[in-house]
Parts: sequence; structure tokens; C-alpha cells
Amino acid sequence: MRIPGEKRSPFPDECGSRAGVFAEAVRDGEMDLAWSMLSKETRGMRMGVWATRNQINMQDAYRAGYNSDHPLRPAMLEDFRKTVLSLWPLEDLTDLGISPTSYLDDIHAFAFLPFGMQDDTTEVEHGRSMNGLILPMLWEDDDWQVDLPGWRFLEVPEKG
Repeated sequence: MRIPGEKRSPFPDECGSRAGVFAEAVRDGEMDLAWSMLSKETRGMRMGVWATRNQINMQDAYRAGYNSDHPLRPAMLEDFRKTVLSLWPLEDLTDLGISPTSYLDDIHAFAFLPFGMQDDTTEVEHGRSMNGLILPMLWEDDDWQVDLPGWRFLEVPEKG
């Protein structure tokens, strides 16, 4: 899959690093950290999905999303982790690298985290196709946040 946007540097940057921290937080079960790294739209979407699936009042889901002491928060975060790990097997979240970020504009980007990067690997063979995670990112509140609705920027060309 071609990642849209342009690379502004040949080196990883803060956007890609934040994406890596997010993936590591999910892998390590640090879901409060992972949750804090989601865009507002992503958090709202996840709260709505979780509330609907579990027949929970949306106000309670909202409180759980923004109050770390709320009694429903652990269940909501565990559901989020389970959802992520259904898409990203836990074994894929080890030995992740960080590649240069692809920017759509100043507030939307895609971070690519290649699989299988070993201890001292600093470069990938030029032009080598690699498997990895692609994370849509959004500049929000003075930081890069994981923006799952950002997948809308990955248009699939029609066949024809």
C-alpha cells in the first residue's frame, strides 16, 4: 500500500516517535497512556462504539473516557486494547522501527512503523517493501495524536 503524502525529512521525527510510543503502550498494556494519545474524535468514536456494544449510557461512557478514576474506565480501556490487538497481533508489536513521516499537510500525517527492526538497525534498504503499521496522525492541542478516522485520507483507487 502506498502511503499518501510527502516525506519532509529522510529521518524519523516526533510524529513517528509518538506513533511508536502508542504502539508500545498498547503492547505493554499501558492503556491510560495509549488512550491519552488518541485524537478527540477517535476517543469519542471509541466511547460511542463501546457504549453501544455494551448497552452503556453514553454519559457514563464519556465520564469513563475522561475520568481516570471512573469505575467503568478499566473495562472500556480493556475493550479498546482487545479491539486493537484483534487487528495488530501482539507479536507484531515487538521490534518496531520508525520511518520518516508522510505529511498530507501541517496537521495530518501518516506514521509508518516497520516490523522486524533488530537491535542496531538504523536504515532500511532503499526501495525495500516492508510490512508494518501505518498510523494516521493529527496535530491537535500542540501534539501529534493517533487519529483513527484519518484513514479517510487513504483513498483506494477504483478498478476500471
